Amino acid sequence: MRDDGRPDPALTTAAVGLACALAACGGGASPPPGPPLQITTETVKLRRGDPLPATSAIFDGETVRLRAARGEVVGVAVWRRGAGAAAVRLEVEGARVEAFAVAHHQVRRGSTRMYGPVDGRGAWPDRLEPVAAGAAVDAERVAYFDVAVPADAAPGVHRGALTVDDRAISVELTVAPVTLPSVGDAPRVWGYYDAREVARAHELTPGSEAVLAVERDYAALARAHGMVATPELTLDGWEARRELVRGLPWIPVLLPREPDARAAAVRAWIDRLAGTGQVAFAIPIDEPRRLRQKLEVRALAAEVRAAGGGAGRFLYAVTDEPHFVYGDLIDVYWSPYAVHRGAPREVGGASVERWTYNGGEPFAGPFVLDSGGPALRTWGWIGWRWDVGLWYVWDVMYWSDRYRHRRRGGQGLPPPSPVDADAVTFDDGDDHGNLDGVLLHPGPRASWRLKTLRRGQQDRLLLEALAACAGAAAAEAIAAEVVPRALGDAGAPGTWRRGDWPRDEAAWEAARGRVLDAWVACEAAR
Repeated sequence: MRDDGRPDPALTTAAVGLACALAACGGGASPPPGPPLQITTETVKLRRGDPLPATSAIFDGETVRLRAARGEVVGVAVWRRGAGAAAVRLEVEGARVEAFAVAHHQVRRGSTRMYGPVDGRGAWPDRLEPVAAGAAVDAERVAYFDVAVPADAAPGVHRGALTVDDRAISVELTVAPVTLPSVGDAPRVWGYYDAREVARAHELTPGSEAVLAVERDYAALARAHGMVATPELTLDGWEARRELVRGLPWIPVLLPREPDARAAAVRAWIDRLAGTGQVAFAIPIDEPRRLRQKLEVRALAAEVRAAGGGAGRFLYAVTDEPHFVYGDLIDVYWSPYAVHRGAPREVGGASVERWTYNGGEPFAGPFVLDSGGPALRTWGWIGWRWDVGLWYVWDVMYWSDRYRHRRRGGQGLPPPSPVDADAVTFDDGDDHGNLDGVLLHPGPRASWRLKTLRRGQQDRLLLEALAACAGAAAAEAIAAEVVPRALGDAGAPGTWRRGDWPRDEAAWEAARGRVLDAWVACEAAR
């Protein structure tokens, strides 16, 4: 127990493990280890030493069966148990297959209560190392593959093969006669980062053209998974970075501290984006908990409004719920607690957006390393059902813990966190999170969690496609079963429990299959 009376998640995890060993898990017997080989989607995420699941949504022990719309990407994980490594290779006719070796990161302290219940200690898979096209993955525990279906793929069954050393497993990919837009064309997730991290990781001069070129590589990787990765933009840096925010309706910007310069910047952004279909927004004060901070938010919002800001021109955002102090001066309430189904989109007669950020159960799946497999998949379903225009992720390249560094009296950028040996990347003294703020690894390298995020964003596109064809009620009937409660409808701030969504892969894949089936049937009936 902590000093403030809250349970310590690390101790809770240990206690549950001890209780299970002594009583609840077969009188001290170890859980069944599962089959020697299992093949799953990216929604399954296992530690080293975890038993392999007895069943899979895509593998019956003989054949891997995949199903996708044209333009969709499906993830395939090949899990093994036992000593030594195996050469794993996947080929699918008519699809582009990318192979990855998987690095594990040691969780020594479970992420704290701020993230909701987590699964705690162990070696968790995350960083994905690309393998040359056509080459096998040398996998001791797990190999990961992306199977991308071209937008012009022929509908029907495409065959392939998965080989694990000398064992050959047949693969069937059924391509549906519908086409899913790319998650990169209409991104719904914004991932913030500090450009200094990229400069140092690549030993380049901050602000140089060389750094901007490398940042574009990271941005391209993020966009391919349904996320725009960009710092808050300034007017001076707009031309160099505008491609990073292509297709994003709302542009995060950094306002000057001086009032006159701040008002001038608001007017300049309004002029700069006029006619583009994009609107700038700013979050000058983060999480204003005290009355003094809320009053400061109100004063700054009034300045922005006086300079010409407001809905459709320039948005003032606050990471908080509506509060009487703010009046009608806030354009975006950005908090999981602010988003309720059916919540009014007007405050005091003014139009407002209600968005959310990061995650933590029971409000949304957490994006820390030691969370369960479906965690970031929930964001797509929640985003559709609760009509979240933009999901904010702080941070996506938090490779060095500035909070912990400042708390210890340090200045500037601290050394990178040793994420393989100890996965804690964020530690503010009260809370700590494993790979909190890291969805992109240096390289650039994707994370396993980024793949799960993409899966959820593709699910959201499927729901949108079904709703556009058959009406929102058709998609809502399925989505409501998968995630009945989330965000502000999941409980009061401080609620600590598991979220109301399935933990098993089969339920997610069955729901996705129902959406795809309904969409295909609707299009065929037109």
